[in-house]
Amino acid sequence: MKGNNRPLVQRFTRNIADTAQQLLQQFMQTPAQPDRPTTGTGLMPESSTDAVAPGRIRQSFANEMLAELLIELPDYQGEISQAYQTGDRQGLRDHVHRLLGAVAYCEAPELESALRTLHSSLATDETDRIDSAYVQARSAIDNVLRYSGHYGSV
Repeated sequence: MKGNNRPLVQRFTRNIADTAQQLLQQFMQTPAQPDRPTTGTGLMPESSTDAVAPGRIRQSFANEMLAELLIELPDYQGEISQAYQTGDRQGLRDHVHRLLGAVAYCEAPELESALRTLHSSLATDETDRIDSAYVQARSAIDNVLRYSGHYGSV
């Protein structure tokens, strides 16, 4: 899959650019509204888009954070793999903790779940549990990279 990722990467990049453009347009079209009164007072128009806008903004933010994560994910992957292979449990815990902090702002539930499982397993001395959680987390990272069109080795 290494050599034929260009169309996928181009489509992914185009999607990110489109999302950023839509967010910018929404931001530019939304007037600043200082201390708006609550609905039902007759002083503020009731609008169904008011309830939807925060959800769109959160989703756009999550998409932007995911795009940033995809840039850094190969480095995290390498750090985590190296710490695991050398038996550096503290380093592994630190790298997983940092990556988990980054993933928390993205919409990547499978990756987040796998990292949380690995992070909690590292608080134990159960080698089998840690090994199993590492394989699950490594697979989740590989899947995110593969589906994003990453060219490097996964």
